[in-house]
Amino acid sequence: MVRTKAYLATGVLLVAMVLSLSGCGRRPAETEGLEVGSPAPSFKLPDLNGKEVALSQFKGKVVLLDFWATWCGPCRMTMPVMEKLEREFPREMVLLAINLQEPKDMVRDYVREQSLSSRVLLDEEGSVGEAYGTGAIPMQVLIDKEGIIRDILVGFNERMASKLRSEIETLR
Repeated sequence: MVRTKAYLATGVLLVAMVLSLSGCGRRPAETEGLEVGSPAPSFKLPDLNGKEVALSQFKGKVVLLDFWATWCGPCRMTMPVMEKLEREFPREMVLLAINLQEPKDMVRDYVREQSLSSRVLLDEEGSVGEAYGTGAIPMQVLIDKEGIIRDILVGFNERMASKLRSEIETLR
């Protein structure tokens, strides 16, 4: 009886660890309408300095959207990976780190504490996250030079950097 409880507890712990490493929140069904090959929904959001940034101003460049939140453990793991990709492709790719529904001061403090250099946008109302179907984060959306979605990744895994790197090289 004691062994059965120990095995059950171990199983529950393993499931919890897998869920915490893969993503925060529920996984959306087919990212709720967002499809590879479709045009990326347009948006305009403020950055941490209050400057409005529109997706359309990056037409002609590969854009990587990274949806995240300060409380999300897997987001903390993906952000350095995304920033490294941004440094590898400084002329060809733009990284837009879109924070979902957190106060500007909290996000600014987090960015400073983590020494992040990405362009951080604030989706305080969650409207852009909703348009992109962010039922789970972290979520990355790779957009080609013409504004077409080329890949959607949800959660964190060790192969994501090489997968995105390969796709960016193809799109540049």
